[in-house]
Amino acid sequence: MHERKFLELLHQEEGKLFYIAWGILGQESDAWDVLQQTVEKAWRNRNKLKGGNSAFPAWIRRILINQCLDTLRINKKTIPVEPSDLVEMLSGEVIPEGSAIWEVVALLDQEHRQVLFMRYLGDLALKDIAMELQIPIGTVKSRLNRALKRLKEKLEEDEGPRRELHELR
Repeated sequence: MHERKFLELLHQEEGKLFYIAWGILGQESDAWDVLQQTVEKAWRNRNKLKGGNSAFPAWIRRILINQCLDTLRINKKTIPVEPSDLVEMLSGEVIPEGSAIWEVVALLDQEHRQVLFMRYLGDLALKDIAMELQIPIGTVKSRLNRALKRLKEKLEEDEGPRRELHELR
């Protein structure tokens, strides 16, 4: 892959890559470090990319997620994210504003947030998430189901006051 094309494709994906890393790792500084490692690794291996330009987003997300998981394994730690930090980070241009959703996402514990980010931002299949996290696919499904259920409950809970306010107008 030519240098200019690589940089162009990377520029299109970098915001989303950062949010994925940050959601998995829980720390902004770790996310930047892993993003840099990902770019370096992708650059070194750019000629191994099969499928052309259309395969680039999935290919680089896979590299990023592997780098994130390696970092978690090496550090053997998870650091909780403050909800206000997550809302601030996720209100950028890559992800549409929807602070109610992101406030709820911020309240999820690390393991539920991880699968949510890997599935919906990382666009990984359930079996791939299971393989990457080294957990059974049933565990991935239950974590994802619980995360989505909590999101739905909280959003419905928040909808009540909003609906009442709207009806008063």
